[in-house]
Amino acid sequence: MLSHPIEVLLERLKTQKSLTHAAPDDTPINVNRLTEKAGAAYEKLRYLVDYKDERHIRRSAIERIIKRKIIFEGGEDIGLSLIQELIAGRYLPNNAIPESSANDVERIIRKYQTLERHLPPDFKREPRARNILISLMGSEIEEFFFPNNEDDFVVDAFYQNIVDSVRVDAPLEESFIRTQILIACYRSLLNTDDETLRYKLWLKQMPDEWHTLEDESTLANIASHGKEIWNGIRTALTDPLSFRLLPKLTNYAIYFSIIREVIRAYGAESERILSDHEGLRRFTRDFLEKNYKRQFTKARGSAVRAVFYIFLTKMLLAIALEVPYQIYFLKGVEYIPIGTNIIFHPLLLLVITISVRKLDDENTKAIEKGVNNVLSGENVKLIKINPKQTGFFNSLFLLVYSAMFLVVFGAIVFALEKLHFSPVSIFLFLCFLTLISYFALRIRHSANRWKVSREDTRTLALAFNLFALPIVRAGRWLSRKFSSINLFVFVLDFIIETPFKLLLHFSDTFVSFLREKQEDVY
Repeated sequence: MLSHPIEVLLERLKTQKSLTHAAPDDTPINVNRLTEKAGAAYEKLRYLVDYKDERHIRRSAIERIIKRKIIFEGGEDIGLSLIQELIAGRYLPNNAIPESSANDVERIIRKYQTLERHLPPDFKREPRARNILISLMGSEIEEFFFPNNEDDFVVDAFYQNIVDSVRVDAPLEESFIRTQILIACYRSLLNTDDETLRYKLWLKQMPDEWHTLEDESTLANIASHGKEIWNGIRTALTDPLSFRLLPKLTNYAIYFSIIREVIRAYGAESERILSDHEGLRRFTRDFLEKNYKRQFTKARGSAVRAVFYIFLTKMLLAIALEVPYQIYFLKGVEYIPIGTNIIFHPLLLLVITISVRKLDDENTKAIEKGVNNVLSGENVKLIKINPKQTGFFNSLFLLVYSAMFLVVFGAIVFALEKLHFSPVSIFLFLCFLTLISYFALRIRHSANRWKVSREDTRTLALAFNLFALPIVRAGRWLSRKFSSINLFVFVLDFIIETPFKLLLHFSDTFVSFLREKQEDVY
């Protein structure tokens, strides 16, 4: 017998509304092949120099195009041109999107523009206000073209399965704790980014008719509370509780990922597989065998992209700073520090990512057992979040961590000085080392997406992680603080993209004009 959360999940799959199809006389939007090839090539270049998770590239492209059209074109009647650009970039299929979709997209854009007009004046002047609206707008447009109710259903089942087993020893409201658990479920199961989570939390505070809402007075009332709503969402997304929950949900996320894959393959007929122990075992083994290989291939591809990202955005900066410094202050070029800063870090990234081991049959058996436990409703192990250390112990732990930080970076600096690195070379080496270590950790984590974690951590691995922690945390801090500093992205977005996309639009329109004239001949 299936557990209650799984039964609810299957019932929701059976009763969800089917997607509405375009009317037979609704003309599909067409982009000529030359425009499509040029647009796709540009998008590949764009995201070669702007490293992002592949799952978030599509929404990021929608937001980028909307922002450009609002700044340079006023944001009026951009629904059709937005779809055409998405088709040209191969984010949407050619000759498959009906022209009526442009009106639906335009309605979404107008809704958020109405919200912006009615925001409180003090909040409207803040730069983040428009950025938040564009982020929400991009998420809703992506949802319009790629509705994925099944993922939300699975996350909700995941949440219902574990929520009563979570104990948080902290003076927090129950509703806030439940929101943190939901956020942790999204992050652990789907690797959902903050922009998508912001949209999910936004929808939970909107009326049921939000997607079709056009009444200006209702939108004005929502906008009047916009600042409080967004501040509350920001507090929920940045609170450390959801991040502290993540490692404790890793295994459950893997089990529900298998259930999610069954649903993606069988849809409303998933109950037949989930209720058949042998059928589910075959599906799980076949899927994991293929996916283990796919994750390794994807990890190597991500490593190559990360190398290009680091090289193009950071390595050229190193050459630009290091060579002039050596010429003007050291009266000569030291090739060993420059070569080390260029070659060592990409090689380190490749070594770390290639060294990931392939998951074995023992891991597959652990997943099979976990999935069966979830389906049968076996009690979830207590998930306890202890209060953070305060007072003496907190100060002691901070002191120990600071000592580790100084020892690790001090040893590296000492070794580099022995190799005659200049202060600038040492600074750049440390920056690249921390960034590469952080990227490598993310890629390894992705490669081990299906690895069931065990409590018996090896002493050697624990010691290595202990000394690698300061480097990785420094890399995460640098990546988050300076992710917006990317000269290549700035040049592409604000100098090259606008005239290039105008040229593509002219080319597409001109080809359509020639076709019309050709038809007139006959």
